[in-house]
Amino acid sequence: MPSHLAIIFFISMGFILLLVELLTPGFGIPGITGIVFIFIGCYNALKQSLFLGIAVSLASILTIILVFRIFAKSPVWRKIRLDTKEEKEKGFIPAEDLSYLLNKAGIAITALRPSGIALIEGKRIDAISESLFIDKDKKIRVVKVQGDKVIVKEEL
Repeated sequence: MPSHLAIIFFISMGFILLLVELLTPGFGIPGITGIVFIFIGCYNALKQSLFLGIAVSLASILTIILVFRIFAKSPVWRKIRLDTKEEKEKGFIPAEDLSYLLNKAGIAITALRPSGIALIEGKRIDAISESLFIDKDKKIRVVKVQGDKVIVKEEL
């Protein structure tokens, strides 16, 4: 096969395989193979001449950018992309701010291994122990609050 036909073959097959990957879920064999084919085509063009190699490489990069820009506006992309937002009007309830529990004392209602339920200021809270295990009915203290995670340690 003449070298210019090999370049055209590898670049074309690379783009076809990338298109297949774009329309199928995940990043798998077609996408990886398509990228490898495009690199092989660019390498073969570079072996023929420096100018041809740079031209084919730039054309490939611009084509990929153009295809992604066009694809991002297509109806197919709108069907694939998750477009919903978490809004109160749509029923989303954000996590309660539990930072007020920092340094508060309580009791482990269940064994914390490392997670369980604690009673802090009369409220049942999902808690995570700082150590591996805290027995049931032990006194605890909140040492850290990260979002909806309450991290506690046993009080001695």
